[in-house]
Amino acid sequence: MGSGVDINCHDLRELVKFIKENYGVKYIYVWHALVGYWGGLFPSSEKMKKYNPKITYPVQSPGNVGNIRDIAMDSLEKYGVGLIDPDKVYEFYNDLHSYLSSIGINGVKVDVQNVVETLGTGYGGRVSLTRRYQEALEESVSRNFKDNNLICCMSHNSDSIYSSRRSATSRASEDFMPSEPTFQTLHVASVAFNSLLLGEIVVPDWDMFQSDHYTAEFHGASKSSGRMSCVCERQVGQNMISKYLRSWYCPTAQY
Repeated sequence: MGSGVDINCHDLRELVKFIKENYGVKYIYVWHALVGYWGGLFPSSEKMKKYNPKITYPVQSPGNVGNIRDIAMDSLEKYGVGLIDPDKVYEFYNDLHSYLSSIGINGVKVDVQNVVETLGTGYGGRVSLTRRYQEALEESVSRNFKDNNLICCMSHNSDSIYSSRRSATSRASEDFMPSEPTFQTLHVASVAFNSLLLGEIVVPDWDMFQSDHYTAEFHGASKSSGRMSCVCERQVGQNMISKYLRSWYCPTAQY
């Protein structure tokens, strides 16, 4: 991990314990998609059969397709999604989250949430399907993680927003794209405008930025003034985080 500390972990539990003990990390979250993974669950997997996943093909609205073409969605339209049976989705979340909690994980970031709105055919429509998934997710997180530690992502569809009752945090923007020079101001403007609505429902997550990026000061200053959550990343060998975070957030803190 770049610190000279020997690491010899045999499973995820040992890795979590090692990180917390050796790096002073208090909270560790795990990523997963709303449907398990990007393409859902593998229907022929013996371990997954209990959740009754079935291959379902997304159907995008003309408005969605007209906005932007997405490589991930194009792939899902071609190969389908192993969609968890709505009657089994709480069981899936509870099994996953109870295991993660038992090994020291503190919360989850649940991504790819908007895909469910394209899978409603045969399941009562997109609104009903999204609501069942969202309610099951929030119930499981509330049960298994003491502080309701849930970050939602790709959840800007209105069905997800209006179905959220206990979600703590939600991404307020498209991804930070370090290689797109014309995207930087648009990114900040988007999260600011989106937060006007999202801020009434969740704590908006303004996404990450890189401390050694040529727009780092711009991103850091804007996100600190927004008083929202954000993630600052540094590349190995770079150490601009301390300089910027002390300037924007807390001059006496140690990073």
